Amino acid sequence: MIFNRKINIEGFFQVSLKTIINILIIYIIIVLSLGLANTLYSVKDLFPIQNFVRGFSHVITDILSFLVILELFRSFIEYFKAKRFRLHSMVDPFIIFIVRELIVILYAQEDVNWQNLIGFSVLILTLGIVRTLAIIYSPKNGYTA
Repeated sequence: MIFNRKINIEGFFQVSLKTIINILIIYIIIVLSLGLANTLYSVKDLFPIQNFVRGFSHVITDILSFLVILELFRSFIEYFKAKRFRLHSMVDPFIIFIVRELIVILYAQEDVNWQNLIGFSVLILTLGIVRTLAIIYSPKNGYTA
């Protein structure tokens, strides 16, 4: 008698997908919590006064890395809600990552030549233009491919 019922495959898929997404969201929360704990734990590197500059550089790098991961996971959550990729929300983590790399390089006072600075500038400008165009020509504004 149970076998005579029609199995709704699409409904089963939707329930399975919702369950998987909820598990992924819990996993993301756990990973972000561990990342925050690790970032807060890196403050211990500041206490030896003789290593303050190196410890401060390490703390800044950890904080900026955590912000990149946070933005990336925020994009994933937005994908789960919208059930589609939004180009502008996927470009945001890349822009933040590029700015993070630039800050780390400049803060570490590594030998930065003008070609690298122009490369970073062109990359950030290009990603900014792509993000702006993605917002202007968004499907919710009536533009579709």
